[in-house]
Amino acid sequence: MQDLIARDAGVITFRAGDTLKGTVLDVTPSRILLELDGGLTGIITKKEATGFYSEGEIEEGTNLEAVVLDPENDQGLVVLSLRRASQDMVWAELSAVMQEGRIVKVKISEANKGGLMATYKGLRAFLPVSQLTPLNYPRVDGADTAQILRKLQEHISKEFAVRVINVDRENGKVIISEKAAHEDQTKQTLKKLQVGDVIKGEVSGVLKYGIFVAYSGIEGLVHLSEMDWGHVSDPSKHYELGDKVEVVVIGIDGDKLSFSIKRLTDDPWKEKVSGYKEGKKVTGKVLRWNAQGVFIEIEPDVQGLFSLEDFGVTDYTELKVKEGEAIKGTVESINYDSHRLELKKA
Repeated sequence: MQDLIARDAGVITFRAGDTLKGTVLDVTPSRILLELDGGLTGIITKKEATGFYSEGEIEEGTNLEAVVLDPENDQGLVVLSLRRASQDMVWAELSAVMQEGRIVKVKISEANKGGLMATYKGLRAFLPVSQLTPLNYPRVDGADTAQILRKLQEHISKEFAVRVINVDRENGKVIISEKAAHEDQTKQTLKKLQVGDVIKGEVSGVLKYGIFVAYSGIEGLVHLSEMDWGHVSDPSKHYELGDKVEVVVIGIDGDKLSFSIKRLTDDPWKEKVSGYKEGKKVTGKVLRWNAQGVFIEIEPDVQGLFSLEDFGVTDYTELKVKEGEAIKGTVESINYDSHRLELKKA
């Protein structure tokens, strides 16, 4: 309780903002009367006792702590607030939570394009989009703000575990982070993870260029080219948010991870070209040509590549070939990464 001020001998008055303790004299649906030091009486209106009436927590004889709003109203009563006292305690609690790095739970109440609004014991707190964990981050193609907002609205009424990262009492702002609440787990996961590890995760994002998979506080991308050995044009036809998937880690760059699904199975192309050995003679039809050389189709799903030098040119625009033209060659090597045969013109 703040200091009491004695104006005259035996007369006690209070200042706005003082925190006082008193005993409940009377309770009605519209107000609470408190007996205060010095024979004064305090009044708490229903508005300033929000959250207490409905819970039936207050009855005659109860000791309460309240904040002074007005030292004396027209009726000579000290106007008090339970709500303000409660908020003061919560502000102090949140400051301690931040300093100690504790994790608390909050309930999401609103969503806007910048993030989520949450409540903690009656106080509002802001959870920016950038502070969401991978599973809750609103990944959408083209950063469409309308789609982002729709995804964020799906979190309303959910409970999140967060850390408090900023408390600004003067401006009434509290910033929280879900990501920070999981940072210890994230660090431990990254520390243990190695290229080649096979893990089971959950699809946290589906975009045109691939899918994001979340696992134990981290997230990695399965690029379109790593989803299947065959051609995948639209990931959304194969995966949905929340799908459980198994992936293999193929790249770790700080906290940026690359995963693959297709590498969990044997490349069927290897079986397809198992009969092609170095020196084998082949014939194929011209498919296309560019700065790399001339591509031919030897059989369905098996292509070969001739270098430009085989045609006596260094600029592909000078090539004298036609689409569909049959060309003979000899296998020099098998390029498993590019899925083609490197050829020498016969």
